[in-house]
Amino acid sequence: MLTRVSDQPAYLLHRRDWQNTSLILDLLTCDFGRVSVLAKGGKNSRSKAFYQPFIRLSVSWTGRHELKTLVDIDGVSLPVAEQQYLPLLYINELISVFVPVHDPNLELFQLYEMLLQNIDQKEADLREFEKELMNFLGYLPDTMVEARTRMPIDARQHYQFLASDGFVMCSETNKNTINGASIIAWNEKNYESPAVLQMAKAVMRCIIDFNLHGKELKSRIIYRKIQNYF
Repeated sequence: MLTRVSDQPAYLLHRRDWQNTSLILDLLTCDFGRVSVLAKGGKNSRSKAFYQPFIRLSVSWTGRHELKTLVDIDGVSLPVAEQQYLPLLYINELISVFVPVHDPNLELFQLYEMLLQNIDQKEADLREFEKELMNFLGYLPDTMVEARTRMPIDARQHYQFLASDGFVMCSETNKNTINGASIIAWNEKNYESPAVLQMAKAVMRCIIDFNLHGKELKSRIIYRKIQNYF
């Protein structure tokens, strides 16, 4: 059955060429989750200014298969600062890689929209988005308890993080230990201490890499090249 969707709020996550003149747009939508649409003649279209990330789009499409056909698109640009661009492209890639197509998640859409609209965005905001995304997907272990005993995290103890299990109590002399106070602060979204931010980055990278199964994110490759360039 041919279906048509009109004026759906959406954001562009990624686009790729299709044949000579067209584009495939990977969208995060409000009501339908991730959706791919074919923009026929999109490379030369008068609407091509909207085929960019970080624009709040209103999209209409039609189709009966997984790849839909774009009918109409309009949008409003958001004031994304230059220094936010690469971190947000990284977030876009995480969503594209991990979130299944046609799996609606209004909470994820709203969380993403809040991240884009936060003009004072800080690294802590990115860490929180990573954490919420992994939680939505079921990849985040219970960070409130010790993995083996199921006892609450103790601020006086030390832990190691295992992506498959969570926080495991260990000796203070072990390598890469995390103190319980930092874990508690992280769970309370308190990033005032640089140690908490550093821990959050390490833990989220561990979870993400574990679930990438050896695949490397393109945004990380770009970031390394930029660092080497400068």
